[in-house]
Amino acid sequence: MKHKLWIIAGSALALLAVFMLAALPSLSRQKAGKKVTVCILDSGCSDHPGEGESFLGEDDDLTDSIGHGTGICALISQAAPEANVVMLKCFDSRDTVNEEAIVAALRTAVDTYHADVINMSWTIPKESDILYEAVCYAHDRGAILVACTGNLSVSTGLGTVAYPAAWEEVIGVAGVDRNEAGAPKTSLWYLYGEAVDFCARGDWGEDKGSSYAAARVSGLIAQALQSGVKPAEVSDFLASTALDMGETGFDNRFGWGYLETP
Repeated sequence: MKHKLWIIAGSALALLAVFMLAALPSLSRQKAGKKVTVCILDSGCSDHPGEGESFLGEDDDLTDSIGHGTGICALISQAAPEANVVMLKCFDSRDTVNEEAIVAALRTAVDTYHADVINMSWTIPKESDILYEAVCYAHDRGAILVACTGNLSVSTGLGTVAYPAAWEEVIGVAGVDRNEAGAPKTSLWYLYGEAVDFCARGDWGEDKGSSYAAARVSGLIAQALQSGVKPAEVSDFLASTALDMGETGFDNRFGWGYLETP
């Protein structure tokens, strides 16, 4: 089965977050010395030094022919340098993807790699039963799933609902830009709606897109887990760290607010 795949790419709060992380309890749900594992479902990573495999029948060739996964991997590694980052290559095109590859990767992420966090920096334009079942499978086994909420385009206009971000089991992340002072600002580039739980910077080098915002939040979550936040506390941790933007409290443009990340 194939669906259209939309890869979301193109191109005093920070201190508070640092202090919060520094003050986290020393007791973790994990055994001493065990790293947090982040599995990335993406297009590969040409310079990935860690574990990984391909689900495209390419003998585990992780070469990234479109450059998307390489950026996602770099951002997560930057935000959570102690994490074990695993690249699970599921697609090699910006247009279409074999859905079975993504489903297999989701199951492998939890069954083989025991993923603590799963990053999905892409969207599909409609619901999929087979993909939702795999998302629930990973979620029920303790993985924290993060996905981007999309970018505005001719084919993804206002009101478009992005999956898997829109599912309750997934943390949906929208992108925002920064002004000259480095503060977050709104942009017409990014897609907003019911899928948005939080927002973060949506840039990587010259490219931008909510793909990169999701990666930053996945890295933030991984670092929080490594520091002692328990999985059940992650949503509250993010909400308490986020800078409220737009309407007071939750809104469909910024979710619970902006997350400052590396």
